[in-house]
Amino acid sequence: MPKLLNRSRLVILLVLLQLVVLAVMAGKREYIRAFGQEVFLRTAPIDPRDPFRGDFVRLSYPFSTLSTQQIRPGVDMKTLPKGQPVFALLTPAARGLYAFDTLTTTPPTDGTFIRGRVEYDWRSPRGGNLNVRYGIEQLFVQQGEGRAIEKRRGIRGGLQVPMEVRVALGSDGTAVVKDFRWSPLGIQVELLRFNRRARANNNAETAVDGPIQPLSPRLRLTLQNVSEQTLTLADPAGPCSLTLVSANLGIETYPQADTTCAAPNLQPDAQTQIQLAPQEDIALELELGERRWHVLEADEPVEIGALKQPAMFRLIYHSPAPGQSDSTYWVGDLPSQAFNAFGRID
Repeated sequence: MPKLLNRSRLVILLVLLQLVVLAVMAGKREYIRAFGQEVFLRTAPIDPRDPFRGDFVRLSYPFSTLSTQQIRPGVDMKTLPKGQPVFALLTPAARGLYAFDTLTTTPPTDGTFIRGRVEYDWRSPRGGNLNVRYGIEQLFVQQGEGRAIEKRRGIRGGLQVPMEVRVALGSDGTAVVKDFRWSPLGIQVELLRFNRRARANNNAETAVDGPIQPLSPRLRLTLQNVSEQTLTLADPAGPCSLTLVSANLGIETYPQADTTCAAPNLQPDAQTQIQLAPQEDIALELELGERRWHVLEADEPVEIGALKQPAMFRLIYHSPAPGQSDSTYWVGDLPSQAFNAFGRID
C-alpha cells in the first residue's frame, strides 16, 4: 500500500511539474508579446486551413530556407544536426520592416535576432539547403478568414501582395507573432514570351521548325497600389529602380554583370517620381536579352536564356527615400515572383 501511494504521489508530482513548465512557457510568451521588441517581417501565407484546428495561415520567411552563401563564415552547416539552435540576425529596413542579414550558431550579444532550430539534418538525402523553423510559422485567424487572406495574397502568376507580420522578440531571440498588415504595393510578373526551343536548336542559326526564338524572355512587370490612399514612389522606369537577382538556393548563383546599380543610392526628384491612386497600376515591358540584364557565368556576361544550367531569377523594385519627408511616399524593396527563361513562374 505505501508503495502504491508513493507511486501515485510521483505521478501527481510529474503532472504538476509539467503544468508548471507549460505555465512558465506560456507566461514567457505573453511577457514577450506585451514587452518584446516589435519588428515587421515580410512573408507569404500558404495552406490557410486546418480541418482540426480552424483557420490559420502557414507562414514562410525569406530566411526559412538558406544556402551556404547566407551563413556566417566559419560555420559549417553540414555538421548541424536537426534541432540545433541557430540565430538569424536582422537589419532594419524601411517602414518598420527588418531584413535577414546572416545566420549563426553563436547567441548574439547585441542587435536584433530571432532564435530558431534546424529543421532537418543537412546530411540527409534532402540536403542542399538549410531549413530553419523559428516558432512563428503559423498565424491563427477567425473562422472563414484563411481563404480570404490567401486570395488577397495572390496566386502564382497573378498580382502578389506581401503579408508583413508583426513579431515581438524576447532578449534571447524567442519570437511571438502578434498580427499582420498588408504591403500597400503589389507586384506581378507575366512572361509574354519565353524560350520554347531546345538548347541544341538555339545554338544553330535556324531551327527545324522556323527561325530561332530569342533566348531570354520578354516580360511585363506590374506595380499596383492596393492601399486606400494615393502612393508616391520612384518611377520603375527610372535608373536603378529595377535590378535582376538570382533566386537559386543551394546551387550556383549568377550575379548581374552590370554593377552600376548594385547598391542604388539615387534620391528621386520630381522627374523620377510617379503617383498611383488607390487600385491604380503601372506596367513595364522588359526584354531580358538586353545587355543591362546580363549575368555573370564563369566571369563572363551572358543573357539568362543562354546559361548552361536553368536558373531562377527575381526582379527587385527599389524605391529609395526621397530628399524630403513625404508621408505618402512608398520606400523599400519589393521582390517579384521567381521566374526562369523557359516559362516557369513560382
